[in-house]
Amino acid sequence: MDRPLGYVVCFLSFLDRGFETLAGRLIRAILHYYEVELHNLNPNSVMQAAVFATVCEGFLGVPPHWNLWLHLFKAEMAARYEGGENFPLRVGGCTLQLHQQRSSQYIWSAMPTSNRGWQNGWFYHRNDGGLLPVYTGKMVTESPQKWVWGAPSEEQKSLAPLLAGLGKLRDAQVTAATVATAFHKKSLLPLMQR
Repeated sequence: MDRPLGYVVCFLSFLDRGFETLAGRLIRAILHYYEVELHNLNPNSVMQAAVFATVCEGFLGVPPHWNLWLHLFKAEMAARYEGGENFPLRVGGCTLQLHQQRSSQYIWSAMPTSNRGWQNGWFYHRNDGGLLPVYTGKMVTESPQKWVWGAPSEEQKSLAPLLAGLGKLRDAQVTAATVATAFHKKSLLPLMQR
């Protein structure tokens, strides 16, 4: 793929799932920590990050909390299975998802099960300041152990107030869908109207 220098590949489906508007800083941290590029994520992963950033900032009143992210979420390699073999995906090979055993500590967060054809709508996104990893066309070929580690054990106690706040949100029936609706109303709809 012949792309202009200083640009990365992005997907239209990332924009309506909160990329740029809310999850910019968190997405950059995720990309660097998991050692992947923007095109290695999928729409649901971008949505998870945007919802988490909104929950932290808009509901808990804190910036996106990295150790809380590590406590609640993990990354997994996505691959195409054919003939009993795994084949790496050119795009979307890293899936960010809630740890199953910690789902009761977070708001109800079901993501769409199908985003069929999402990879067809792509464009070059300017990588201002080089904040995103440089596009190399990297394919995810393994799931490193650190992808599922979680927050350091010495940080676990400091998460208690945030987890208590998440519990109140869950009790109030705040869901990923209601959070996404909130950031769409605040950020995307006014932009679309312009």
